Amino acid sequence: MAKRVKAKKLTHKTTVRIKPTAPFAFDYTFHKPGHFTSGDNIWQPGIRWQTWVWKGECLGLKFENKGTVSKSLIVLLIFSEKALSKSFTNSLVKEVEYRYNLNLDLEDFYRKFRTDKLLEPVIKRLRGMRPGHPSSLYEYLIIGIVLQNASVRRSIQMFRALLEHYGTLLEFY
Repeated sequence: MAKRVKAKKLTHKTTVRIKPTAPFAFDYTFHKPGHFTSGDNIWQPGIRWQTWVWKGECLGLKFENKGTVSKSLIVLLIFSEKALSKSFTNSLVKEVEYRYNLNLDLEDFYRKFRTDKLLEPVIKRLRGMRPGHPSSLYEYLIIGIVLQNASVRRSIQMFRALLEHYGTLLEFY
């Protein structure tokens, strides 16, 4: 039987407002159902909860959509064990912006393909979606190792076992 691990309680909250380059589609950017499900995040329309380790600090991130596709705004709640310095918070926000491509200017793409009959319905439906994923190179390597010659169900089981054994359980809300 697996031992019960006590969760680190992240009770300190820091709030940051991020304005991605418009157009920006929150749900299509933050939720990629085709990606490997790792159990370290939860998504519901307009909200993504994500665990994150930054500069050795275990964090809980809650991204909330507070804007529209044309007038984008994300409120980011950063949960931590202690108060975070301004420089730490700024560096984390820069990393989040990078990993989720929040400053990507898509206007040239839309201008170039706006009359393409094949892409037009897809562009209309997914307008503002950003490529990208919050995982680091290390996380992609672990996923690649775990996925080798295994079914998706088994890969998810193995990845969760790695998280449970080597990860840090976090509690934030």
